[in-house]
Amino acid sequence: MNTVIAQSTHTPLRKGDRAYDRELYKAAEKEYRTAADRDMGNPQAVYNLGNTLYQQGKFEDAEERFLQVTNHTKTPAHRADALHNLGNAFLKQRKYKEAVRAYEESLRVCPADLGAKQNLQMAKKKLQEEEQKDKEKQQQKQQQEQDQQNQNQDQPPPQNTQDQQDQQQNQPNQSQQNPQGQPRQPQNEQQKKQEEQRLKKEDAKRLLETAVGPDDRKNAQKYRAAQQQSKPKGSKKDW
Repeated sequence: MNTVIAQSTHTPLRKGDRAYDRELYKAAEKEYRTAADRDMGNPQAVYNLGNTLYQQGKFEDAEERFLQVTNHTKTPAHRADALHNLGNAFLKQRKYKEAVRAYEESLRVCPADLGAKQNLQMAKKKLQEEEQKDKEKQQQKQQQEQDQQNQNQDQPPPQNTQDQQDQQQNQPNQSQQNPQGQPRQPQNEQQKKQEEQRLKKEDAKRLLETAVGPDDRKNAQKYRAAQQQSKPKGSKKDW
């Protein structure tokens, strides 16, 4: 490391360490950032910055700093420590698979790290619990779908709507039909009067027809038939 750079980063690092020991993590973060900015890639400054972020609950930002250390430090012990704390940051974010991988990698570099071993077991347990919950949710979903399918199969045919029931009630049955099989239409008072008048006229015509000759009766029948056919038919450690 360049001597000038080392001297320029030494002061903020020491200030950051004092603030960190007093649990003044916001002040420590500021000093470590200054040291990291003056010496880009300084693993000590970046690592300590990650710790201050972690202590403030900024786990995602801490994760980024620990990853940065693991990718740039050349000292195995420093890398193991960074991987250990990276696993902690993952664990706090419930990223259990990532935490397991970080602890395992840390233990490959430093197998004697008891804390990493303990945290690895915790992460594995959390991962198993999460997988079990996901499995139970999937089974519950499948069971609900099966129950719904069975319920649909057991349901009786749909009942007629009120409109269909009203329509069926309004349709005449066989006993309400006339001798020619045509349904009788409901009549209001005016229609009844018209029907009575028509019957009277027909009675009068029949009386007249009995008094005319056969040829005249045929002509009258043809005329009435012609008239009827013309009508339209309704839808998400410091080192």
